[in-house]
Amino acid sequence: MLILPFPLTLQSVANYTNNVDTAYRNVISFVARGTNSGKTYLLEHLITELKRRGRKVAAVKHAMHQHSVDPQGKDTFKFAARGADRIILFSPDGLLMYEPKHPENDYLYTVASQDMDIVLIEGFKAGPFRKIEVFNEEIYTTPLCVEQPGPDYIAIISRETMDIGIPHFRFEDIDAIATFIEEGAGLKMNR
Repeated sequence: MLILPFPLTLQSVANYTNNVDTAYRNVISFVARGTNSGKTYLLEHLITELKRRGRKVAAVKHAMHQHSVDPQGKDTFKFAARGADRIILFSPDGLLMYEPKHPENDYLYTVASQDMDIVLIEGFKAGPFRKIEVFNEEIYTTPLCVEQPGPDYIAIISRETMDIGIPHFRFEDIDAIATFIEEGAGLKMNR
């Protein structure tokens, strides 16, 4: 039996989502003060768990610097250098799309969420999406959601228990975090 650190019901999840745009309710941004907090670890494990539950999951990585499709000299790099507004690289194994501009939030949401149950974003503190803070107390002293509180912070993940007015999870609580995300997105349980 799953034991949560707080009563988990659709109402309790609603308490943490009322002030955030419901159009983005299936998007969760995992944020941290900096690197080495455990965001990638959590997303890897959450993707595995959500896929096990039959969910279609999009993973989005927010970066602070521009990337290119291919290394300099390759075809797609040349297309971008000549001003192509969108470059798509595809093969029998997959598809990559690159646009050399900062996407508007609604466009990012539309592209990421199409045909997906859940969108997990690594980073993007400034985004309008609900946020779960990943806090590493071995590196940082104060969580972002304490220093810069806001209605978009819906939970915190850390090694030590924290009583700061929002649900707390430990890094190993993957099942409970996945349930929290599903319920917050208004998804029926697929267990």
